Amino acid sequence: NLQKKATLIIMPYQFSDSCTATPETIWETCFSDMKWESWDSDVQEVLEPSGGCENGTTFVFHMKSGQKILCTLQDVIKNETLTFKGPFLGGTGSFNGTIRLTPEVNTKTKIDYTFGFGGLIGPILTLAAGKAASKGTKEGLENMIRMSEEAQGKK
Repeated sequence: NLQKKATLIIMPYQFSDSCTATPETIWETCFSDMKWESWDSDVQEVLEPSGGCENGTTFVFHMKSGQKILCTLQDVIKNETLTFKGPFLGGTGSFNGTIRLTPEVNTKTKIDYTFGFGGLIGPILTLAAGKAASKGTKEGLENMIRMSEEAQGKK
């Protein structure tokens, strides 16, 4: 029960912005091929995906730091939302990221990107790596927007 309480007190990093690309273009550009390293500058590559960008797909984030982190996709609705989450440090910590795409007028889309740490060491990790996690989340959103707008312009 202590782990659950620790998870609840962690404030996630939340960034939102609009871009001139459709949800379909964003999804196709950033998620459908499972090449997250194209927009997440902390990821070197995605290893061993068990499937595509769909509920229950597991894979390993091979981080540029050398870490290999198991991840599972859930709550995936194509062109709308996905959550990626997983344990690390023997299950004493966890991470959770959610991306939501909300259509707006004139082929614009709002992207909401939320990322946070949980588990027993979540509070410690938030203090130790908070600035880097916040920066990585913000840069990830900026990269998604840039790549998606470029792809939309080619259509």
